[in-house]
Amino acid sequence: MTATTPLKVIIIGGGPIGLTLAQILTSAGVDFTILERRSTVTPEEGAGIAIGPTSFRLYDQLGLLPQMEAISTPIPHKHVLQRDGKVYNSYEFHLRACHGRAMAFLHRLDLVTTLFSTLPNSAKAKIHVNKSLSDITLTPEGVTVTCADGTSYNGTLVIGADGVHSKTRKIMNSLSNAPESETLPFETTFQGLFGNFPRLSLPGSEIEPGHDWECHSGGVSSQFFVGRDRGWFIIYRPLPGGPTRERIDYTDEDIKQFAEDVKDMHVTNTLTFGDVFKNVNKAGLTQLQEGAVKNRSWKRIGLVGDACDKITPNVGLGYNNGVLDVIVLGNLLKKLNESGEEITEEKVGKLFKEYQAERKEFSEKVDDAARGVIRTVTHTGFMKYLLDRWINPVLGLDKLYGSKVMGPLMAKQQVLEWLEEKNGIDGSIPWAHKGLVVTKA
Repeated sequence: MTATTPLKVIIIGGGPIGLTLAQILTSAGVDFTILERRSTVTPEEGAGIAIGPTSFRLYDQLGLLPQMEAISTPIPHKHVLQRDGKVYNSYEFHLRACHGRAMAFLHRLDLVTTLFSTLPNSAKAKIHVNKSLSDITLTPEGVTVTCADGTSYNGTLVIGADGVHSKTRKIMNSLSNAPESETLPFETTFQGLFGNFPRLSLPGSEIEPGHDWECHSGGVSSQFFVGRDRGWFIIYRPLPGGPTRERIDYTDEDIKQFAEDVKDMHVTNTLTFGDVFKNVNKAGLTQLQEGAVKNRSWKRIGLVGDACDKITPNVGLGYNNGVLDVIVLGNLLKKLNESGEEITEEKVGKLFKEYQAERKEFSEKVDDAARGVIRTVTHTGFMKYLLDRWINPVLGLDKLYGSKVMGPLMAKQQVLEWLEEKNGIDGSIPWAHKGLVVTKA
């Protein structure tokens, strides 16, 4: 590839992470194409997504902060209860004190709709739906991506943002002769029933927005987030039949049976899950994989988000962890694009290695935290029960871990280097990276 040929990124997957990367590359002036296997990038899946302070910093830089604040609800408060509804722990999350913003919750459909609709028309034209990945071929000049319909696209490199069942990852592993352990890198020990409902449909609909209600009990746990107009739930339990690395497809009957099994469990101090599920808008059942790939890239192919690092949703960092992936890559890709140098396979490989090294520490801590939390809230073993039911409420270990371990690590995470934060907020732990600093006359 000659120095006069611009960088072009082919993104596989037009979900939340793929669209977030599109926003970043549009701002960076880096050309891209998104290939999405579904018929739309804005499907209704029923799920909610937690948004943390690091993601809000990105939205501020991209000029999307007002839109994201309008569609999300801050969730600063947490209440923990038994299956009978008795609350045994309540506190405010550490995020607002440490980083200036509380975690917020929004509807997945609202997120992807906003990310897509705020792209300029020239960027929207680069997004192609009904494009199922078939193959990736490395060429001396770059890559050629072939879709199942026979169409092909040429670029400098490929980024797989195609989720936990990533076809990009499978092709990359095949091309690189990866060990068998990388073929199925994630293990499923838990499953999750999720959905959303109109807030005012609830019995006692005066329930206040801005709260995370969690039932912790032996073998099953729930999270119940209350927004302004709707709420979201996810119910966790161990996978029947034990852990597996294979893919599981669930039916509507599986969803109904799961809901029936937990209908008497309280999800707030006054509501049972049965009260909520009768008014559900949309629900789904999914396996909750855990794990991380050893290598996030090979030559001109890289992975981001759930394609390379999968955690359970309890800690609310799945999407946010993927956002940090594409921020780091955005900074590196902009520099490469503006270097004026020939973009060789060696340079692309070096870029991906820098990306993996930068993401290593925080991702590993998030993986460990999520793994520990889901086993604690489902009381997997007596010590987990003792920790959750008695030790944590007395000593406040959740807040201590958040402020003393995860907080300093979160504060070290990157923002885009070429954009200003116009509404930057610091908490008790200052951000290490500030983005572009504009000196005002």
